[in-house]
Amino acid sequence: MTMRWYKLMVIVLLIGAVFLLAGCATTDPAFYRAAEFKPEFIDQITLLPAVDARTDKAAAVNLEDWLRVEAATNLRKKGYAVLLSAMARGTPELTYDTLRAADLALIKRLGPPGERWIMILALVDLNVAGSRGKVEAAGFLYDKEKGTLLWRDTSICLVGQGDWIFGTLTSEVRGKRVISEAAHCLLASIPTRGP
Repeated sequence: MTMRWYKLMVIVLLIGAVFLLAGCATTDPAFYRAAEFKPEFIDQITLLPAVDARTDKAAAVNLEDWLRVEAATNLRKKGYAVLLSAMARGTPELTYDTLRAADLALIKRLGPPGERWIMILALVDLNVAGSRGKVEAAGFLYDKEKGTLLWRDTSICLVGQGDWIFGTLTSEVRGKRVISEAAHCLLASIPTRGP
């Protein structure tokens, strides 16, 4: 009897994982990718602190661990060297709208001096109350030297009522999982860097 119960739990966990993966959507190819985006020329991406661009910031989130570190891991798997910069120079006024409409002057101010490839992630929406939830994340890669946007994309992950496993977890755990998965889906449109 006990063995059947364990098998049932494993099956439920696998089904829950499938629902999580199926609940994420990303534009493939990227929403925007400049013609001059050549992965082989990017020696290191400087990942700035993530921007909390949510309208409702009532739910506490750890953007460093849940979004930025997850994104850095995904970028490294794709062959990019990543520098996690604590320097938020030029970022206090950043919003989702300013990131999308970044001009030459703003791009040149981003990140540490001497770093060329600057990436910023933004948490646009998070709602994991009850048994349903949604997270939307956006990412931007800038060429600071030329002052141009090289890549921009958005991913949306949904947790539905039919997803039984997530109904049993706390909002914080569900938030962490769905934000991490959104980061993974978001960076799916970044091309793998060759040797």
